[in-house]
Amino acid sequence: MKMTFRPTDCWRWYFDSEYDSLMLEVSSEMLFRSCYPSKMLIPDVFGQFPFSVSDATSYYQFHDSCQLLNLTDSQKIELSINAIVAANFLKPQMPKSWYFSQQPMLYTPKIADIVEVNLQEGGKKVCLMVVEAGENASLCIIAQPTFMAMNKTFSFSEAIKIMNDRLKLIQHNVVQHREHLELEAIL
Repeated sequence: MKMTFRPTDCWRWYFDSEYDSLMLEVSSEMLFRSCYPSKMLIPDVFGQFPFSVSDATSYYQFHDSCQLLNLTDSQKIELSINAIVAANFLKPQMPKSWYFSQQPMLYTPKIADIVEVNLQEGGKKVCLMVVEAGENASLCIIAQPTFMAMNKTFSFSEAIKIMNDRLKLIQHNVVQHREHLELEAIL
């Protein structure tokens, strides 16, 4: 059964100091907690504000791109909402491209593109989603289960800025190992 999850004008963002996270209130029974701690967020998020029309447009754009990925419906929703948070509410980041090899052809990313990078160690391919496309580097989020690179663990939806010469567009269905990642609802 396909999960139906559509933004409404009742959704609202607010910062929860107990969880040290930006929350999205979807309904009185469901809250979504973003995966980014307060130290990564811009000061504008430490209050309450509506889920805007622009947020809804971004949600559909990111969610449509997720269809290329072998993820559960709840993982696609989680990735899409975290992509909105990363694109709109994260502090600027410096590129951390040293984990990944350069690609043979330069690629110019667009927002919501599903891309892959190759790890420097072992050449394993990693799936990412572009949430902010820059001229030389782009902010991406991890679009697959946890992986290790140079003794650092990267988690699902984690944000990382990467030089564009490391990115390669994925244009077909991606086969990944499914790891049970559920949409975290806080009741």
